[in-house]
Amino acid sequence: MIRIYCYSQKEGLKKLETLEECLNYINKSEYLLWVDAESPNKEELELLHQHLGFKTPPTEVLEDIEISSKYFEAKDHIHVIFSFLQQQKDEFYNEPVLFFIKNNLIITLHYERIITISLFKRFLKRGNYVLTFADQIMAEILALETERIGNRLEIIGKKIRTIRKTIFENQSPEIIKELAYLDDLNLTLRESINEKQRILQKLIKSTRLSPFTKRELKQIYEDLQSLSDFTSIYMEKIDSIQESLLGLITIKQNEASKIFTLIATLFLPATLIASIYGMNFDYMPLLHSPYGFWFSLALMLIVTGFLLLMLRKKNLV
Repeated sequence: MIRIYCYSQKEGLKKLETLEECLNYINKSEYLLWVDAESPNKEELELLHQHLGFKTPPTEVLEDIEISSKYFEAKDHIHVIFSFLQQQKDEFYNEPVLFFIKNNLIITLHYERIITISLFKRFLKRGNYVLTFADQIMAEILALETERIGNRLEIIGKKIRTIRKTIFENQSPEIIKELAYLDDLNLTLRESINEKQRILQKLIKSTRLSPFTKRELKQIYEDLQSLSDFTSIYMEKIDSIQESLLGLITIKQNEASKIFTLIATLFLPATLIASIYGMNFDYMPLLHSPYGFWFSLALMLIVTGFLLLMLRKKNLV
């Protein structure tokens, strides 16, 4: 699906029906053209190539981690690939988005609905942004994504503080699952931040970007740097909580083992005496005595009681 938008400071944002309409606004500095291609088919990609000169890279290139694949600058255009945080139920992952910038035209290519782009469209329709250059669209989308990352990190920080207060009272499996979930989310955010920082370092040096956009990208880079510091802090805190939780679980297991050991120790003499008198020998002391049963029972109680006193004297019970 291809959505085409035309923006001007006077008229605001309006949607165009066909790619042919774009030709009326190409290279007119007072207008900005934005083509948002979401899961386009081959015919739509061919139309983008014919009318706007956009050559889509192979799908596997979007997944590459090399900077050379994610950032490319030609004589008349720039293409850059950023990853955006996506959520599917309780799973978080990074989805690549290609930005193609050429004069007053910007094309975004992605194969999933990107939450940040949808939010940006909504804000742009409300008139929340005043845009002058096409590359500002990319910068504003990145700024909005940076804000979303920051919000997620705030949630992680609050949940970590809550868990730290509760682990000494509750070491349930749900807490372990919650820690694993927070750790995975934190690592996903860290990967996204690191990728953006590496690309922005190259992008800021480009001579094809407007000075205004460069200043905004520098601010985004600094914000990402501070967020990266938070991911490191939260990573250490999660590790610390996991170690504390493991220590508490180990203490509980040791206490349970201690109880079972004491119980086994207390009943061991009685079991030994019962085993002796359960032997099938013909000649045993008190074997046929009418007091044999009571003697063996009294002996069990005396030995067990004596052992219990010894354990209490050593503060083991």
